[in-house]
Amino acid sequence: MLVAVCLILFTVYFREGGDGPAHGTQQLAGAAVAPLQSVGSRIVEPFTGAWDWVTGLVDARGENERLKEENAALRARVLAASDQAAEVARLRALLRITDDVPGGYKPVVAQVVGRSPTNWYSRARIDAGTNDGVVVNSPVVAAAAAGSSLVGVITSASVGSSIVTFITDSSTRVGATVDGSGGALGVLRPTVGGQLMLDNVPRDFRVRDGAVVRTAGFVADLRLPSVFPRGIPIGQVAGAGSQPVDTFLTVQVTPFADVRELSSVAVLTPQSAAAKRRAEG
Repeated sequence: MLVAVCLILFTVYFREGGDGPAHGTQQLAGAAVAPLQSVGSRIVEPFTGAWDWVTGLVDARGENERLKEENAALRARVLAASDQAAEVARLRALLRITDDVPGGYKPVVAQVVGRSPTNWYSRARIDAGTNDGVVVNSPVVAAAAAGSSLVGVITSASVGSSIVTFITDSSTRVGATVDGSGGALGVLRPTVGGQLMLDNVPRDFRVRDGAVVRTAGFVADLRLPSVFPRGIPIGQVAGAGSQPVDTFLTVQVTPFADVRELSSVAVLTPQSAAAKRRAEG
């Protein structure tokens, strides 16, 4: 029945003119519904805007998380590149050490694995020992701008590790000479803040600021062989002077290597008979 009624209404609607009763009824119905559509649209519009805001916020948060992940990945790459550059620099520095080894010695590269928690200028433990050829009184050098630079001596050695006592420790004395001074010879001793003082240099020697200080190969005050072979760079003159009544110069020396920053060193293990005699004292 309803289907038949609908078919009749559709037939009348399409056959009558635009001013027919069916068209009039449609217009009245449309006019009646229009306010309801407007009200409904206004009611729905805030919810639609809120939904758009929520979905936009979710998208923004997702983009923020993606950017954070990309930033973290980029940071990791930068750190990895920095670590690689530092490792390359360290290896190049160690290669410079092997080029500067005194005759009769063989370098054994070692990592610093322990330090004094109270005195950074005193001593450190390294991961090379007697199994690697390290013996007591083996000189220890590190990379510096000058190539290799003396930093200490082995004072205790076991199978897998050794103790390095630095030249900045209060117990260490090194016979040293100054380049371009005409043969100035003295004994290096530590002062404060990792600095050194060259004692017993007669005041008539020409000691200039910036001159390189090297091992002399013997203990200056006794003229006896030293455990340190001749010619290893130590540092440079930071200042030299004397009072009119002084017999000796006061020579301040800044080491080329800062022992607080050492991560790797090279132990000069004695190979020749002369080098072994030096180590034996």
